[in-house]
Amino acid sequence: MSSVVADETAIASAIFAVDEALPLGPSTAAGARLAVRCARKLGLNAEEVADALAAYKQFMVLKGVSKDFDATKFSPPPLVDEIWHEHILDTRGYSAFCLAAFNQVVHHNPNGDLEFNRNPRRAFTLYKLKECFEDEYDKSIWTYPPDRPPKRKRVVVKDEPRPSTPRGSLNIRVRDASGREACFKVMPTTPLERVFNAWSTRMGVCAASMRFLWDGSRVRCDQTPADIGMEDGDQLDCMREQEGC
Repeated sequence: MSSVVADETAIASAIFAVDEALPLGPSTAAGARLAVRCARKLGLNAEEVADALAAYKQFMVLKGVSKDFDATKFSPPPLVDEIWHEHILDTRGYSAFCLAAFNQVVHHNPNGDLEFNRNPRRAFTLYKLKECFEDEYDKSIWTYPPDRPPKRKRVVVKDEPRPSTPRGSLNIRVRDASGREACFKVMPTTPLERVFNAWSTRMGVCAASMRFLWDGSRVRCDQTPADIGMEDGDQLDCMREQEGC
């Protein structure tokens, strides 16, 4: 019984600390400034920003309750991760938030996308989320894209003739962190820059401000689907390029 009370006290204390350190009002408050920047750079409307920031603050509460300051226990969903990136880029504001809420910096693992199987950490994140907030969270934000299994390597026999160019078109899907997606039909030898530009034009963003990932690795403009081993129905992930100095 005492441990349950202790847990509830820790959760309430973390919620209060995060709310106090990242207030959404007035307009000069830290949370309000972060909201304006995320709306501008992530292309979110006022309602989407409010929902995203609420989810981000919940993620930070999980960090505080479980003392996950070295990024070893939890994995944020894509949109929360984007908000986190934007917050970190404001180094002074992010440092002030962490010190006010937790008295230490909450670190981010820049190589988390290289982890082979993130499902255990994702499952633990959702478990703690429900433990702390029950059903009071946005399920459309707190979802994760499926981990793609590693591609099977093709065995090539030395004397086997290979076609000079791949045949047939591919349907490639592009999806961003907020769930917007579009499909494009291309040839295996088509430079993916054409897909990047078509996606950016359709979504009303600058292609140079975006980065496109395949299996967690960045894709260059001059690469083709054949170069990186894409197959029909595969997906590119799109994220806002991190900026700042």
